[in-house]
Amino acid sequence: MDPLKERQKELLGMIVDTYVETVNPVGSHTIAKRYRNAFSPATIRNEMRDLEELEYLTHPHTSAGRIPTDRGYRYYVDHLMQEAKMNARDVKFIAQEYRERMGNMETLIERTSKILSTLSAQAGFVMFPLFQEMVLKRVELTPLGRQHLLVVWVASHGFVQDRVIDMGEEISASELERLKGFLNRELCGLVLDEVKPHVLKKLEGARDSLKFLYQMAHRIVSSTLPTAVPRKLLMEGSGNILRQPEFEDWEKSRRLFKILEAKESLLELVQAQGSREGVQIHIGLEHQCQDIWDCSFVTAEYRLHQKPVGLLGILGPRRMTYNRMVSLVHYVSNCVEEALAQWW
Repeated sequence: MDPLKERQKELLGMIVDTYVETVNPVGSHTIAKRYRNAFSPATIRNEMRDLEELEYLTHPHTSAGRIPTDRGYRYYVDHLMQEAKMNARDVKFIAQEYRERMGNMETLIERTSKILSTLSAQAGFVMFPLFQEMVLKRVELTPLGRQHLLVVWVASHGFVQDRVIDMGEEISASELERLKGFLNRELCGLVLDEVKPHVLKKLEGARDSLKFLYQMAHRIVSSTLPTAVPRKLLMEGSGNILRQPEFEDWEKSRRLFKILEAKESLLELVQAQGSREGVQIHIGLEHQCQDIWDCSFVTAEYRLHQKPVGLLGILGPRRMTYNRMVSLVHYVSNCVEEALAQWW
């Protein structure tokens, strides 16, 4: 059952919108002046008091004005927020950024985090896909001395990992070329996580000359194919958050800066937002990290062939224009998916 009356819903929406725009606690006279003929100041004061008792509003220090609580913001985004359309200027900016040639995944992610940061005036971040979930494009074998090989695994979208292996014996140029051709014919097009099981299965049933090739392939795959490459996260525009009025307090800004600089901690926070379809909003105390309770995340997965491969979004103060951030994150996630689909 909805705990709020229609008048309280309308008033809560007014207070959130006003506070987001003005950064000042909102009083009854401000609402009465801003929304003429909506409610009388006496009605506004009474309803504000009730909303505070219900923990949708609070008032800082001795101020007569109110500000939304986490519960107030949550009700607002779940029930009151109006859909915002992307404006033509932002759409044009995004199109220009993605029109420039992007030869690999790193360039795409750098550009995407820049777009999110620039258009939100907050921090934009993008989580890289896991290397082992990518599709193998080719294998390169380069001799290093008599019996060492540099093995380079090139995945879709320009992801590269390399390892050196001691083969224990010298391999002729012709044998090396034959082995390289075999690996590429046999393995390209597989998801990297599937490569080792595939080679092992083939080896069990191989005979004669093929058995030797599969033995060599198994040795190379087992020794050089990365199996647990950690995720990476790129964030752009951290300073945008620290310049917000909420973080004028030195201690508060110091704690937030420490979190933003600690990439592993930040990655854990982002991953903790969960993996669900559509744009997700996580507000204040909904995070597990106290140092970031004054912030909100707006995130969305990006997918390749209907499979989630990464996450992107915006980090900013709880006082943000949620409807505009939701539209931006949704639009950019679709652009990233389109870019990925063109590559593979």
